[in-house]
Amino acid sequence: MKVQDIFKTQAVKEIESEILDVYFENEKHGTHNETEVYTIRRLLSIRKNILNDMFVLDDKYKQLIYDFNEALIGQLKEMRNRTLALYQATKDTCKYGSLEVDGKCFLGYAYSTIHPVQTMRAKKIWAVLNGCLDNFIPLYDIDGAGSFTIRSWDPQIDSENEMLYGHDKWDNHNEGLDRELTKDMHLIYDFHNLFSHMEFSIFDLLWVRDFNLELKIECNYHTYKIEDYCENLDWSKCDYYD
Repeated sequence: MKVQDIFKTQAVKEIESEILDVYFENEKHGTHNETEVYTIRRLLSIRKNILNDMFVLDDKYKQLIYDFNEALIGQLKEMRNRTLALYQATKDTCKYGSLEVDGKCFLGYAYSTIHPVQTMRAKKIWAVLNGCLDNFIPLYDIDGAGSFTIRSWDPQIDSENEMLYGHDKWDNHNEGLDRELTKDMHLIYDFHNLFSHMEFSIFDLLWVRDFNLELKIECNYHTYKIEDYCENLDWSKCDYYD
């Protein structure tokens, strides 16, 4: 079944219409309470299961998965390089404090122009998924499609492979896909995280090629060297019950 036909099926149309109805009905009141947010999250999860159940991996989709994985790798590497550069440029300004530089990579806020389905419904659903309208995927709100953090008090900085695969060697996080067909793909952990642990369906990810990078600096300045203060404490005289 072509992807256009999948999104025209009654099951997909009904679940997506319900998601948008719940969102826009409550948007009239200017806020979303916990019940409404939970309802949308559950509907997004049901939508994901419906769409993924219709997904049949073939050579065409394998190529699209590869292309998305490579595009994500490129942007994560760019995000890591920018985070490293920002840390080096700012570390002297926080000499007597703690510095944390956090980089995050998000899927493009604009709906993909190369996605085969270009309906208004699809574009609105994408706005619900990617955080433009509200936070309906908490894990995505925290880490995005991938993150990288450098802390001045932690001398260990993850390598590219540690960021991409969780350790320093190539891996293939192809859980949930046909293991035999994807055994040579070197899918990164962040692909697996989006596909398996968040509410994006595989059809939401395949045609994403644009991303947004966000960098954040947090510096807590002290008028003393905190390491000297800690080293000079007489821990034997601490009364933990005072």
